[in-house]
Amino acid sequence: MKSTKKVIAVLDLPPERAPNRVRQSYAAAAKRWGAELHWIKNNIQPWHPFWQKMLVCGHVSNEFGPSQVLQLDNDMLIRSDCPSPFSLIGPGQFGIVAERQCAQNRLDRGGWHRRAHSIWSRRCGVKPAPTWIHPNGGLYLYRTEEFNAMFETIADYIHRTNASIDLGPDESLIINQLWNSFPQSVTFIPGDFNVSMTQAPDWARNPIMQSFIYHFIRKSKKHIENCEWQRQDPLQLPYSQNQRSKKLIAAWKDSPPAHYDMGEILRVEPVANLLAVYPELTVSGTWKHGLAINEDRLTPDDDTSIPYLMLSRFLIRLGVNARRFQLNTAGSLAND
Repeated sequence: MKSTKKVIAVLDLPPERAPNRVRQSYAAAAKRWGAELHWIKNNIQPWHPFWQKMLVCGHVSNEFGPSQVLQLDNDMLIRSDCPSPFSLIGPGQFGIVAERQCAQNRLDRGGWHRRAHSIWSRRCGVKPAPTWIHPNGGLYLYRTEEFNAMFETIADYIHRTNASIDLGPDESLIINQLWNSFPQSVTFIPGDFNVSMTQAPDWARNPIMQSFIYHFIRKSKKHIENCEWQRQDPLQLPYSQNQRSKKLIAAWKDSPPAHYDMGEILRVEPVANLLAVYPELTVSGTWKHGLAINEDRLTPDDDTSIPYLMLSRFLIRLGVNARRFQLNTAGSLAND
């Protein structure tokens, strides 16, 4: 029986072609993962690229036969140690990354996501998907034989919707259709595989990648050329001057513990460095609400010297890696 081919499919149309750095990181990833890298450089149909995304599944099926597809935008970088996402979904599953990656976004049922799902549902004659399920566009993971018919259905909506391109069209169209036709197929993969740089501006400005796949959306695209997707030996750190984390990394080398408690914490740098270097590591620490703060311990990066505000800033700066940070209550350390 012929095995299913793994294909990384990228719609790469003018005028916004992929920068060389993006092409290099995709090529390296495809080689590591044993996948075919397929750049779609010509229009499949004379439509807006948002709508042509719905044609990629059928195009790949025609070119390669039954395939497992990692469909990517052309403005992303894949870190050189990124594991294969192809193993993250099974038959009948459609892999996406959640759009909500920052607590500064609305976390209730409101916001533009709700409006987008509602408007697109009326245009297409389907039920709107819940707000919380909105995907971060740019990465879709699926099997052609299972979802080609769904993509064909979505593509047909171009006529009844006047080819509209507002309100996150590809994300809203895809998630609404999944919710109506294959609700059990929706599979969230970790945010590490599609980190929104608009929601992580500190990460976008820092040339050292802190997770596996960065998505440079809108104004954050200007940071692509300064971003280092290839990990070096010795490893580069997002905060290279932090001695506390450097000593730990030098001691652990390639064998970190599964969990490490930092004890009392104030600054983000040592925690961020450890989480960036070791993708499986969890870190904990104790934050004390009234901790005395000396002025010489602060830098211009700090928004404030008020401890509770600094804690919220601390978690935001950890980005999606915050899911691997555990906050201890004062006086109760994880290793006790």
